[in-house]
Amino acid sequence: MQRRPSFGPTATRLNAHSFIAVLSFLSALSPARLGVAAADPAPSVLESGFENGLRDWSHQGEADFAAVTDQPHEGRQCAQLAVRAGVELHWQQLYREFGPVRYGDAFQVTLWVRSQGVADGTGAYAALQFLDAGGQRIGIEHSKLNLGNGAKGWQQLTIEGVAPKGTEKGRVDLILNSHATAWFDEVNVVQTGQRDEWPDLGDAERSLVVRTESVILPTFGGVGFHVFHHTHDIPQTMLDQVVVKRWREVNPSFARLNDRWDWDHEKLDKVAEYLLRFRVTGTEVYMTTWGPKDTQPGEDRRAYASREIDNLEYLIREKGCTNVKWYCMTNELSLGKWGSLISDLPKFRDYHQELFDELKRRNLPVGLLATDASPLSYWHSIKWATENMDEITAVYGGHHYLNDNPLGDERFYPWFLSKLQWGVGLAKAKGKDFLLGEFGCKQDGRTVDGVKRDVCIYWDTPAEPMVAIQLCEAALAAINAGVYAMGNWTFMDFPDDYNKAYLNKWGMFKWTGSDCSTRAHYYAYGLLTKFFRGPATVFRVDCSDPYLRAAAVQHHGAKTYSVAVISRYPGEAPFSLTLESAPPTLALRKYVYDPKRVPQNPFGDLQPPVGKVEMANGRLHDRLGPNTLVVYTTAYDEDPPAPMGGVRVERTPDGKPRAGWQPSPEPDFCYYRVYRSPEAQFVPSLANQIASTVATSFIDEKTEAGAPIHYKVLAVDQSGNASPAP
Repeated sequence: MQRRPSFGPTATRLNAHSFIAVLSFLSALSPARLGVAAADPAPSVLESGFENGLRDWSHQGEADFAAVTDQPHEGRQCAQLAVRAGVELHWQQLYREFGPVRYGDAFQVTLWVRSQGVADGTGAYAALQFLDAGGQRIGIEHSKLNLGNGAKGWQQLTIEGVAPKGTEKGRVDLILNSHATAWFDEVNVVQTGQRDEWPDLGDAERSLVVRTESVILPTFGGVGFHVFHHTHDIPQTMLDQVVVKRWREVNPSFARLNDRWDWDHEKLDKVAEYLLRFRVTGTEVYMTTWGPKDTQPGEDRRAYASREIDNLEYLIREKGCTNVKWYCMTNELSLGKWGSLISDLPKFRDYHQELFDELKRRNLPVGLLATDASPLSYWHSIKWATENMDEITAVYGGHHYLNDNPLGDERFYPWFLSKLQWGVGLAKAKGKDFLLGEFGCKQDGRTVDGVKRDVCIYWDTPAEPMVAIQLCEAALAAINAGVYAMGNWTFMDFPDDYNKAYLNKWGMFKWTGSDCSTRAHYYAYGLLTKFFRGPATVFRVDCSDPYLRAAAVQHHGAKTYSVAVISRYPGEAPFSLTLESAPPTLALRKYVYDPKRVPQNPFGDLQPPVGKVEMANGRLHDRLGPNTLVVYTTAYDEDPPAPMGGVRVERTPDGKPRAGWQPSPEPDFCYYRVYRSPEAQFVPSLANQIASTVATSFIDEKTEAGAPIHYKVLAVDQSGNASPAP
């Protein structure tokens, strides 16, 4: 993740993860898969060959706009945009609106482009915007972005998009974001479909069937995070009571980590401590470099690759971090500035060739990932990689942030599923897996009082609890698309003092001074990291109601099952869940996340199950509330840890009590809960809990020296069972 400029026509509130919206992948997908009904062939809703000049077209930005007769693609004229040297680049463009447009209308835009002198910016391309009644953008799709668009003569560009909720009209933008000249011709917009109406099943029972004979992915790597906390200095107390404790409890089996090529062994030793903790939790790691060195091809680049592989070899062979599985030479195709290599993919390939040769020479078992591109509109680089560097690529992957997807949009899930299926399909065609290295909800990106706000725009608003539902929908879409593993940005916040001009706040919990309180999605996404961890097999789930979406896995080894269901139906939705080929009777623990009743815990302890649901003859019956997530799982046991022994108490030099205890011998131990009372005989409860920690001691900073005090400690296992109170 890096700071990056806003990008795109009339760009607003875009920041370090995404500066444009989404790639035009829909041409490979049928409208029905997007919840859009196919329509009969329709006449154009906008058609322009510029035979009447620029009439009906408006323009934006400082450039020379004209209709010219200079070798049009067809007819007598075409549009010309010229941006002179020294002019500030700000997505200079011609644009034209059309409408009315309704929610769910699908469009295809075709046009021709020719360019000359493009060497900077992002070149010549086009965009399809969706506008609300006030003319504000609520959705956008782009054509292919490439500095080479039209450089060798007239080239056809295509955009496809579906109008989001609230759309009243559309707009086509012909953009030149370079100091150059571009020509556009034969612009054509056709409506290709419209929103199909989903059935309202009311109080009728829906049917969800887990098809255990239909495998989406035989080896799933898990739901996880990008983590950045290994780069910060974290006090030991915070590690014990917050960072490590919470990591162990949400128990992700996938993590994406950033590194730097110039780290010395002292820094690598500290990073190794985290990697080894991740190895204990069975967490596979994908590493990528922040700030790679710009080098010349040949010996200079070869030496740089050797330096980077030195670090990986040290971590793996010297420190034992054998869970490092994948590597990419840069975050999101950045080199010098964010995303710069999108315009020079052969250079990206050359870096990876040098890295590949060095890994092979040392027989180091790390696979290279291509291309780590973000957002979806840059995923054409992944297709390029499959065609040009597959022999040196072990896994494919990209990122996306949901800047143009409202939290309440029930059509988001099928749309995102289709996008991910496209990416996974590219990888599978080469016999490779696909990683969703970063994803998150809408970004803020404003600069307020001189501070760049790289934060989720919904934090500390009434909408924050719904972030959990959209994130979990995105995760379910990734699981059902066949994504090997995914990483939400991020596990925890950057500290406030990371950079006085930059805030990065995306974590499941905060880091503002001593405030490490959890955000709402901790209690939803945390359920998925815990119960949808790898290795597992992903099964197809058929559902009779499109307002419900579900994913199901069987965990390898224990052969336990986990099923997650999200309802976007506006009322209660009764349903039956059938688990084919499973034992006829199962008792599944049921965990619930309801954004109207977020189960906050001051110590970040995950919510307990609301109970168990019995499955008879392979089927259970239940009801879902609107916008809720429910996880059903057999991945638990009911054997609590053994009672903890006595707690010894001693005083620190300043008189504070230090409680200590013997470590729990349980093989599935997770953490300890510490309780305090002035009475020797008391019942542990949330009211007298004072900490959760992985340490075997606790200094009670909030108790007056010399005050009568008594402590009890309970061990908690990975199933959430607590030991009996002593």
